[in-house]
Amino acid sequence: GKMLRSRVAAMAAGAVVRSRPLAGRMQLGSRSISTKSKEEEVQAATHALLKSVPGDWMTYTKYCDENITCFEPEAVGYIAKGLPFHKFYFDLFGGKPPAVSPNTSLCDVDVRILAGGKSAVMVYTRLVQKVDADGNPVTVKSNETRVFELQGENEAKTWVCVHFHRTPL
Repeated sequence: GKMLRSRVAAMAAGAVVRSRPLAGRMQLGSRSISTKSKEEEVQAATHALLKSVPGDWMTYTKYCDENITCFEPEAVGYIAKGLPFHKFYFDLFGGKPPAVSPNTSLCDVDVRILAGGKSAVMVYTRLVQKVDADGNPVTVKSNETRVFELQGENEAKTWVCVHFHRTPL
């Protein structure tokens, strides 16, 4: 009805319309990871991983497997394997965050828990609002898929990204 028409009109005008709360804005504060649903845990891990780029290598390595594989524009059509490929970009920026922190929104998020709760796939459209080299605001959009594995023992279990695919739009 009326709500659907307003959502369609907003989307046609270029607005980001979310069908669910945006878990990408969750904080990994003192709340125990075991009190969250597995889907919320995966979304929180994704948010922490994305927030770490490009200035926090230690956090990035916490949420990425050392043998991570990926297809992304920086790999120019090849599958990149392992963390050293990504370390280059962290080193390139000297481990410093940008002068103006980008704002990341994850839209149309879907998480599927697999293998009896030991792995997951998360898909979403990522919008990054940032400032370009000339100081102008820009928004970059990509479709992303991330594959996670629950690694560690007991209380030290963490969702770790083992593969991702990023396609700019």
